[in-house]
Amino acid sequence: MPALPIVSDADRAHLLSGRLAFGEVVPAAPTIDPLKTNDPIQDFLAPIREFRSSNERLRHLIAALEENGFLNFRYEEALTQTAADTFVSGAGNCLSYTNLFVSLARELGLRARYQRVDVPPTWDFDNDLLIRSNHVNVIIPHVRTSTGQPFVMDFNYVEPEMDFPRWGVSDEHAFALMYANLSVEALRDRDLKHAFSLQKKAIELDSSNADHWVNLGVIYAQAGATDLAEKAFVIALRRSWKRTPALAGLAALCRDTGRIETAKRIETTVRRARKRNPFYHLALGEAAYESDRYTNALASFDRAIALRPRTGAFHFMRGLTLYQLGKVAAAERGMRLAMEYGQVDDFVRRYYTDLVAFVDTVAPSTDRGRTPLRAGWRL
Repeated sequence: MPALPIVSDADRAHLLSGRLAFGEVVPAAPTIDPLKTNDPIQDFLAPIREFRSSNERLRHLIAALEENGFLNFRYEEALTQTAADTFVSGAGNCLSYTNLFVSLARELGLRARYQRVDVPPTWDFDNDLLIRSNHVNVIIPHVRTSTGQPFVMDFNYVEPEMDFPRWGVSDEHAFALMYANLSVEALRDRDLKHAFSLQKKAIELDSSNADHWVNLGVIYAQAGATDLAEKAFVIALRRSWKRTPALAGLAALCRDTGRIETAKRIETTVRRARKRNPFYHLALGEAAYESDRYTNALASFDRAIALRPRTGAFHFMRGLTLYQLGKVAAAERGMRLAMEYGQVDDFVRRYYTDLVAFVDTVAPSTDRGRTPLRAGWRL
């Protein structure tokens, strides 16, 4: 690894102004209140306010959410919304629903907090961007479950494993994640100035999060401001020991600006880190699968399984890939392992059509009803 350059206070001020890339100072995005309620929310909460104890209010809140379909919600990974918008639309990602639950709980006098969960990151290849997703949920420390643990509400399709590290975070940290998500959506749409404005707001709220500086670096790189992008990546590297995203951005910049030997050294570091990460191989495999490169996809899923053998998602994708390659018996073995290891609901949702085609081949419905395999996948 080459020595990192110094980023001065003046450099940082230039980074956050936007002037050198966009020709003018770009203001931070307007403030959004992710927890603001509306009249429908107040009407929804009115009968629950009558209960005296925290436990009763929480229990009836969850019952009301279930009765109104909010626990069988429409999950949309790219849709980040406020509590009020999520309540009205009934759709969103985990942060949207977490905003909603925190808002509802606090309106009922429950001391709900945001909690980060250090799940293995997932990646999404979109418009040549490698987008890394993280996870947040809700904790109410003063309300205990039957096992004596603080109550946690998680809106992920896949329940995080208990041994994943987790920690409470401030509202500012969580609100910054919302602006960062919206910035990524603007970046996907190639609206660089708007993406910058949103990312600037995220950094104003929480400058300690290295991911925000990585995102800023990507925006500057897309805008052709390579010097600024490099400084943003350097700040990210100094803020986190999880260095791979920032290093990857720095390597690309070095290569684009002709510093090939430096790029090669950094790329070697990145390659070693990613080679050890099974979820990176899963992302590569999914990208290959979705472009019908099934042989490449199979190799990636095999590498993921070699690194983490008992993860259902890896076996699920490997099974579907084997099916696409015409290896039906091997595919069935892989899908049974996926069912055994579990935690594949998100993949069932995303690849539902392919799963139905596979099950129709190996276990078609009979006049007497569903076969065990169909029942196991709830088809």
